[in-house]
This record gives sequence, C-alpha cells and structure tokens, in this order.
Amino acid sequence: MKISKTKAIQLIDEKISQFENGRTLYKLIGNEPYQVAYYGTLNLLTELFSKEEMIKFWEIVNASANLITKETDSTKASYLFSLHIESCIAQLKVYKEKIQNFWPDEIEIVSHAKPVSYSKILPFISISFDDTDKEVNEYVTAILKALQIDFVTGERYSRDSIPQKIRNRIRDSGLFISIFVKRDKIEGGGYTTPSWLLKELGIAQGTGKDVIAWVEKGIKDIAGLNYEKEVIYFERRDIKEMQKATIKFLEALCEHGLI
Repeated sequence: MKISKTKAIQLIDEKISQFENGRTLYKLIGNEPYQVAYYGTLNLLTELFSKEEMIKFWEIVNASANLITKETDSTKASYLFSLHIESCIAQLKVYKEKIQNFWPDEIEIVSHAKPVSYSKILPFISISFDDTDKEVNEYVTAILKALQIDFVTGERYSRDSIPQKIRNRIRDSGLFISIFVKRDKIEGGGYTTPSWLLKELGIAQGTGKDVIAWVEKGIKDIAGLNYEKEVIYFERRDIKEMQKATIKFLEALCEHGLI
C-alpha cells in the first residue's frame, strides 16, 4: 500500500479523536464508538505497519483493559476504562511520532503490510433476535462495521420454518458467520442454542458455505460443527475472553479474505 506521511498522520489523528469521543461511554459490551475506534485501530496499524505491530499494540493496551474484568464496582470500573482509553491514545501518539520522525517527507512510501483491497465478500450473519443477546450481536457486528465489511442478516421469523428469503440470503452470501448463544439450561449441565441458528447453519453447510462460528461457552450441541471447524468460543461478560475471541475472529476474517 502506498500512502503519504501526511495521510498516515491524519489517519492516526482520526483514531485518537474517536477514542477521545468514546472515553465517557463506559460499557463492557456495546459501546459502538469505542468498538469502531479500537478495531479500526487494529486494522489501521496492520495497514500502515504490519500484523505483528498490530498484535504488539493489542498486547500493550490490553494490560490495562484486563483490570476491568476483576472490578465489580461500576465507578472504579469506569475509571479503569478511562485509563485503558488513555493507554490506547498514548500508544497511537507513539506511532504518530514514529511516522513524523522516520517516514520520508511528503512522498509515497510502501508499507510492510500486504496491499489493502476492500473485500467484496458479503457475509450472512446468523443471530438470535432475543433482546438479551443484543449486546453480543452488536459486539460482533461493530467489528465488521469498523473494518468496513458489509453484511446481511435475517429477520424475526417462526421457529418452525425457514422463509425462502432467508434461504436466498444465505445462498447468495459469500460467507456464513453464526453467533451461537446460550438459551435453555439442559438437565445434567450445559445449554441449548436457538433452534433456528442450527437450521440456518444446516442451510449454509448444505450450500457449501465457509463458516465462522462464535460459540458461547456452555452450549452442548452445535450440530458437530466443533468437530469439523475451529470455532471461536466466548464468554459475554468476560472482557479478556472476548478480546481473545476477537483476535481469533480477525484472523479468521483475514484467512477468508475479508481483510
């Protein structure tokens, strides 16, 4: 990718501004301004520098984020979140200084990262429509929005049948992404997942779609998918686990050619 020094600094400043705008909106999951700033930064650092540099940033700023998971007091958690935001901003300023001091002045340079070509693959996102799962869904879709990846979903419908329009959307999509969430507790331990998510998975597998699956820990049956594919396990209230799942998701998106 070719980009000028001025443009690179501008992109870094935009991310710093996004973090500053999202710093007062503390929430473990569902803070879209923060999600856009955070995952957009991971993508930007990969483009400007390398995947290794992006992972280095992630490791540094998550040292502060992990403290939030251990804090039960909302006031203290909000304060720790502010520290995490400041850590992200500070690291971005380090990258800005690196660009200012070491990049050639006002000429086109070549990044060490692979050339960027925005994906034309349109994923279908299979989600639960229960209000209790809204934050989880928004967490995943915010990552896609931050990476400027368009996607389609279904609408609420009967558990007993799959409308033809849903079949068509899955068939016409370039990738199937499912978010399996816990539903009913099973006698003897574990949970079910909504039946329509399994039905949509069956359609995707029947049409030969590549699958990326988020699976909430504790679900017992995802139609054997975990024996065929490497799935992404998550715990919705554990930031550290969500961060691990996110990195794995980014790697999966890269593997499938979306980033």
